[in-house]
Amino acid sequence: MYKDNLMEKSCNCGGVMTIHMHTLIYSSKIKITHVPVYSCGECGRYEPLPVIKRDLGLLISELGEQPPGRLHLSFADRNEWASVLKDTLAAGTYAGGLPELEELVRKALQGRVDLLLDVYRTAASVSDQKWMEDTEVRLSQLTAHSANSAK
Repeated sequence: MYKDNLMEKSCNCGGVMTIHMHTLIYSSKIKITHVPVYSCGECGRYEPLPVIKRDLGLLISELGEQPPGRLHLSFADRNEWASVLKDTLAAGTYAGGLPELEELVRKALQGRVDLLLDVYRTAASVSDQKWMEDTEVRLSQLTAHSANSAK
């Protein structure tokens, strides 16, 4: 499914950027946790994974310029990539380092796709159009992007 290296990429400074979960503060009021980003250990630069940028932008648009009160959101509740990465990273340390973690993420992604296909099949069998549409959106978050777009 994904053939390229998902867990790290080259930074413009020449360093290596690795994936981790980041917390964003929006409009000084909203804390958005579990946002997967690449971060560089050399220059400190970070950037959201390209596969989540669209959904992150949609979330920020929904919040608007003047969001009401203080709020705490988990991006993993809105995005399948973020959810899979959060669950995999939370599972613990990896003696095999990034290669082992990368393999676990790949397996978790495939497992989530398989689960969502089963959910879709069940929704279709009971003719629940809303459930099917929701499942399609969740599946598209994982499958509409090639490994190259994850870079």
